[in-house]
Amino acid sequence: MLFYLKLAKCKKKYEMFCKSFTIIVLSVIIFFLEFLGCSNVTIRKNSPTSGEGVFLHLKRMEDAFSYFSAGYFFLLERNWEMAADNFEKANEIDPNSERVIKHLATCYFQLGKNEKAINALEKLANQTPQEFSLHYTLATLYEAVDRKKEAISEYEYARKCKITKLDEVFLADSLYRLANIYIELGMIEKSAECFKTMFNMNIIARPAKFHYEIGLKYFEKNIVDMALEHFLKAKKYDPELTFSSFYITLCYDILNDHDTAVEEAKEFLLKEPENWIMRLTLSEIYEKLGKKTERNGEIEKIKEILENNIEIGSRNPREYFLLCQIYSSQNNIDEATKTIEKMRLLPLEAETEKDVHFMLANLYYQCQKYDTVEKELRLAIKIDPDFHEANNFLGYFFAENNRNIDEAITLINRALDSQPKNGAYLDSLGWAYYKKAQIEERDDYLFMALQKLEEAIKLLEDPYIFEHLGDVNYSLGSWYDALGAWEKAKVLYEKTHVYEKQLENVTHKIDKIKRLISLEKNSTKIIKHHLKKKI
Repeated sequence: MLFYLKLAKCKKKYEMFCKSFTIIVLSVIIFFLEFLGCSNVTIRKNSPTSGEGVFLHLKRMEDAFSYFSAGYFFLLERNWEMAADNFEKANEIDPNSERVIKHLATCYFQLGKNEKAINALEKLANQTPQEFSLHYTLATLYEAVDRKKEAISEYEYARKCKITKLDEVFLADSLYRLANIYIELGMIEKSAECFKTMFNMNIIARPAKFHYEIGLKYFEKNIVDMALEHFLKAKKYDPELTFSSFYITLCYDILNDHDTAVEEAKEFLLKEPENWIMRLTLSEIYEKLGKKTERNGEIEKIKEILENNIEIGSRNPREYFLLCQIYSSQNNIDEATKTIEKMRLLPLEAETEKDVHFMLANLYYQCQKYDTVEKELRLAIKIDPDFHEANNFLGYFFAENNRNIDEAITLINRALDSQPKNGAYLDSLGWAYYKKAQIEERDDYLFMALQKLEEAIKLLEDPYIFEHLGDVNYSLGSWYDALGAWEKAKVLYEKTHVYEKQLENVTHKIDKIKRLISLEKNSTKIIKHHLKKKI
């Protein structure tokens, strides 16, 4: 789980980099286009050759040049609004001037008016169809406004244009972007062809890093076999690029080649023995292989690494959370709590701080410090009123303890607003209605509880839900339905060893109701026997 949090964070940074790179590239290309043809106005075909017509034509060209010069001055000053205004006026007089259209497109782009920039460049591309830089720039603009079909068309057109040595960098970017669009659209063969072209053209400066990034793209799209192919190539080009080995391990694991995944992980750990993320991955693979001893061995090594990191002042919240989870799984609640309490001393973002409160609430619940449970959950909800896990936990906690039942129902409904199909939350609401029915002695709330619990069990087959369903049916006098629900709960409780107390309770309920059913049957027989005697 922690790996995927890291992956999501890396992905976010990568997306931010791509966005910034797009803006830089567009700015460079369009600004480069500005300097093409700055010294001449357009010479029109069929221009007047004598008399008043020549005078008027020259006057118009003079006006166009004046507007262009003013626009160019404002452009150099980065006053995009004024520059665009003057270039628009020049364009009205001289609509076919390439230099005016190029500068106008620059201004529109800088002002965030991408559609207007596109319109200007489309007109220019029609005038000079073989100019690579125009089609490349137009394609990146289409991509920026999510017009993928047009972006593909322009990138494909651009790659067929004649290029200069300067254009090679942008051609590489063009092919890379085109390949990524094809991946997003699931057009894998076309994507692979773009990457192959790049390598054949020898325009890749760092092939290992490039293969690694391609592998990431495929991995994010869950095209694992293609991702593995590129990660292996990255490793071949640069064996020291350890992240390649990390993803190779993940790919083999996903492809169920667990033995090879283990070997890859071991090779990685020879280079980075303190990498707890890889050790966590390896422990999960061992668990899938049923190698409990090896799995536990990795968990102990992770615990030792994390304890040392925290001791020397780690500021990584994920390390505190994971160590807390390890202690908790080993029933060492005191150490788990101390770990999270240490974490509170760090400067934390609001998102992390609310998770700290939620984790502490869970830990205090396990050691029955119930006053502190409520306090921590309220602090979490104060930071984020829509924190659905905390809303559900506090609501269920109140219902379980016959306190604040109306508030409990409100809190759980708030959680369900975020996740209306969450079986656990529906169970909480059903249980709250059951408790309200008991307190107020109202059968209508029992039927509401039954409805919610039946909805919950369709979404999540959980022993707690079956047991709650049995309790409600028992209260409604539906003894056979109660017995059936409790027996299903018992089967699920028996599958693990952590529900010993719950198993004991539900077994007691089953025995009790079986006796009641037996007594009812015997009573019915006695009554029938007496009635026959009277007749």
